[in-house]
Parts: sequence; structure tokens; C-alpha cells
Amino acid sequence: MKLIQFSLLVGLSAALAFSGCKKEEDDPCENVVCQNGGTCNGGSCACASGYEGSTCGTEMRAKFIGQYNGTITCSGAANALNMSINSSSAGITSVVFNDGVDTWVGTVNGTSINIATQTLSGGVTVSGSGQISGLILNLNLNLSGNTCTYTGTKQ
Repeated sequence: MKLIQFSLLVGLSAALAFSGCKKEEDDPCENVVCQNGGTCNGGSCACASGYEGSTCGTEMRAKFIGQYNGTITCSGAANALNMSINSSSAGITSVVFNDGVDTWVGTVNGTSINIATQTLSGGVTVSGSGQISGLILNLNLNLSGNTCTYTGTKQ
């Protein structure tokens, strides 16, 4: 009889102990996999520089990469200008512009691009900045002191 009472007492104590414990809240990052050095915070990925997307799986510069058909306007004169933008091996945020004659580099941040001053053929310097919105690329360029704008459509 004492064994039965002891067993019931142990069983009741165990039941109380388990029911008295609070279940830990689920970790919101438990099933979240952030890529390319991203880290999970509160169930969402915080991406490393140069990456974006819900799991940091997309290079920011990817939206700029491609062929563009457009127009460059300098001092009131407009000319057709087709150019390509490619990935650069200089880093995850770098791209290379090619207008069929010259190449120069830019640095991407989100939907913006910055072009630091660099020298092209014939001693012409280029610098500027721009934005991409959907398939439309708009650049504000300084070509050896001349202010120019470029608007191109990604093909």
C-alpha cells in the first residue's frame, strides 16, 4: 500500500512539475535561412552589403546588369547611345559600363549608382550618379565639365 501511495505521490509531483513549466516561445529565426552573410533578426534577414531580398539571395547590382538603348543629352544636343552594364570583379557592389568605345566603373547601393571620377580615352573624365526604376536607367554625368543626362531602357 505504501508503494502505491509513494508511486502516486511521485507521479503527481512529476505532473505538477511539468505543468508548472512554461513552454519557451518559438524562435522566429528557427526556420529562416539568410544567404550571403545575412543574419536573422526577429524572423527577417538583415543582408550584408551588396545583397537584398527576403533571404539576401539577390545581388543589388543585378537590377543594373544588361543592355540599354537610350539617349545622351549634352549641351542641348541629343544622341542615341547604347551601352551595357556588367558585373565587375572589383566587388559585389561594382559594375562596369561600356558604351562601345570606353569602359568605366560604378558602385551600386540599392537603386542608386555612383560613378567616381575616372579618365576615359582622349583624356575625357567622367563622373556622376543615377537611379534605376524598373527598366529605366537615368544617369546624370559630368564629362570633362559638361553636364549630360542619359536615359536608357533595359533590353
